[in-house]
Amino acid sequence: MALDMLFDRAFAARRYPPGTSCTGKHLNATSFCIDICLSKEVDDVTLERCGELCDCVSWHRGSVDLVIGILGCASFCACLLVLVMDLCKARSTRSPAQCACLRWSNFCNLLYSVYFIGYAVSDAWTPMWDGPCSMQDPRGVSKDLLGGVLCRHASPLCFLNCCIVAVPWLEFWGYASYIWNVMWILDLARFTQQPLAPEKVLGIPLMVYYHLFTWPCAAMIALDPDGSRLITSTCREAKIVMMPCVLRRQTMGGDLPWFQVAGSVVIAMAVAVMAMRYMDVGQLLSNGARSQRRERLLLAVRAYLRKQGLHFFCLSLCSVLIFIDTCRACEDDAGNYITAVAFAGFGLLLSLDRLLTIYKKGRTHQESLLEASPLRRNSESLELGSSGNIPSIPLAPPVPDDGPVSTDFAEYRLLDFSALQEQLIQFLRDEELQLAQQRNLSGGSPEQAEKAQMAVLRASARLDDNPDAQWDWIISSANSETALTVMAPRSFTYLRRLAGLDSQVLLSELLHTNVSDLRVAAKSGSSLLCSQDNRTFVLKTVSRSEVRQVRQMLPEWRKHLEENPKSLLCRIYGCFSFRNSLGYYLYAVLMDCLTGLPDCVTEDLGPARVFDIKSEFQDGGFRRCFPRGLRLEPPVATDLEFLSSLGVIDYSLLLSVWEISSDCPELAQGGLSSGRIIQGEDRKYLVRLGIIDFLVHWDVRKRTESALKRTCLHPRHSERVTITDPVGYAKRQLQFLESVFGRG
Repeated sequence: MALDMLFDRAFAARRYPPGTSCTGKHLNATSFCIDICLSKEVDDVTLERCGELCDCVSWHRGSVDLVIGILGCASFCACLLVLVMDLCKARSTRSPAQCACLRWSNFCNLLYSVYFIGYAVSDAWTPMWDGPCSMQDPRGVSKDLLGGVLCRHASPLCFLNCCIVAVPWLEFWGYASYIWNVMWILDLARFTQQPLAPEKVLGIPLMVYYHLFTWPCAAMIALDPDGSRLITSTCREAKIVMMPCVLRRQTMGGDLPWFQVAGSVVIAMAVAVMAMRYMDVGQLLSNGARSQRRERLLLAVRAYLRKQGLHFFCLSLCSVLIFIDTCRACEDDAGNYITAVAFAGFGLLLSLDRLLTIYKKGRTHQESLLEASPLRRNSESLELGSSGNIPSIPLAPPVPDDGPVSTDFAEYRLLDFSALQEQLIQFLRDEELQLAQQRNLSGGSPEQAEKAQMAVLRASARLDDNPDAQWDWIISSANSETALTVMAPRSFTYLRRLAGLDSQVLLSELLHTNVSDLRVAAKSGSSLLCSQDNRTFVLKTVSRSEVRQVRQMLPEWRKHLEENPKSLLCRIYGCFSFRNSLGYYLYAVLMDCLTGLPDCVTEDLGPARVFDIKSEFQDGGFRRCFPRGLRLEPPVATDLEFLSSLGVIDYSLLLSVWEISSDCPELAQGGLSSGRIIQGEDRKYLVRLGIIDFLVHWDVRKRTESALKRTCLHPRHSERVTITDPVGYAKRQLQFLESVFGRG
């Protein structure tokens, strides 16, 4: 009882009301103002000294708790709902990297809002003293770190008002969320420029780099590089950004938040790139010469960019309000309560576009159910039948679209690829027309004309052996600034004829293949478009370095194919680059489809089992399906020796296997590239195999990737690293293939 009376008298003798904050007028005076002036009992002499050294202001504690409490709860609920959506893998119209950035931002916002809820609840229950950091003992008495009694009946969460807890918490999670949003908009700008570029650098996903940048930066800001934020005296004098004025109740001494300014500049530059793309699409829409499919893609691009506007607007609004709150004088006025919305409501505002998406989807679903209900159809039929005695006619089903339903994100990815396909078709059509005219003018029988033309094509292809005689064919569009560059057209025209490719069939498949079937390769991240018959061609996006490798290896590769007609190297029919209207390039190669049935097989054998084999650690599941191997004995030694001499790596053997019945007709003896029937343990198989992805050179970039993977991923098992020197790569590949294909 005596202890309770002591605490009651101490509370009554307090000179400053709850919610008062004191900051020092001079350097290193803040600790004195908080520890002494805000104590329970202050004598007159000390009080006079506090007036000289400190600025003490009493805040409206109830208003502060109301603002940050309501907005904090709203932000927490919004972030929690978005988190549940992400865990349920709700469909999104953004790229995987963009979704991941916003997912981590939402996670940070969730923890950021937890602080405001805890502070508001604790302060509303019992005033959060601005005194020394305190901890609770079992009796409910608050003690400082030295064990001295500070107050009784304090909130169990009063540690949230400690500088070394509040500042690192809010700075870390707040800035982490901000940086993740900067990463999102940077990735959005990257996607705007090159929508088909793989989300990898040095073979490592972009998200790894985003994590390596975001978390250390947030920790460095929250704790300082030397960790001085964990010292109470230093933390009280620190420059704080992600804490609202109504809680920190002090200014930053006039300094600008330079990190936030730098982030705003990056955001502005990224938005400028997207604005250029949006206006450029508008110019393309104004051109009269375009197909219906092309117009649909252009409209989808504008719709996709518009959908990013709400999140960007909320991010910009929060950034501006935080900047204003940080730079203006920190006083108990309406302005600082308004700017506090950007802090406590950070998660709510940044989740707004996802929440509106849920609402729109639910409303659209209800409208579709209403449209499909029998009552609605009957009422519409009655309305039609009651007008002018016209007999009622049942409503016709909606007309299906010209392709599968896809999101704006998927349509955006197809924009440049669709233009490349259209110009590629036009080029091949003009080339075939010129070759046909040359054959007609040569005279003689068709076989003689074809043989003579083949000799001319061989001679012209040899001109590319001389670097001074190499040339590319640039085809510019008349209605836009796009251009298609055909790499080494003489050599690839000859190589297509050497591979026996029927140009008419190729053109027909290009015309009938829907660009909406574009898919992404699992390992490389490149985009693949297979022909409609799944056997004529594959159009694959490549990097600029791979295009340079094609140019360098072209003479030797052509000679190798002439000397080894049964080579397992996948036939490349052409190499192209497409420049879009923004000036960015898309590179692609046209090559043979090794996953399709050979031309001599006419019946449908069902889907093939495809294995992408690189080594014993990356065999694509081959040994699991065929533990005893297959007796193929493929002649790969010559091809691997050739690739080793070129200095290329990271290639693989693509094996396609079909299970066939005993009455299947035998294949024509056209070499392994056309397929082969082999006898397994209890059944027959049709196999087709070839070497793919042999355009990666052993350069500085790949050496760096190999070193990183040996150091970080497999420090104790370097043999598991795929990337190694060309000689070692070829030797390892040959040893593994001989071990699995020499048995059966």
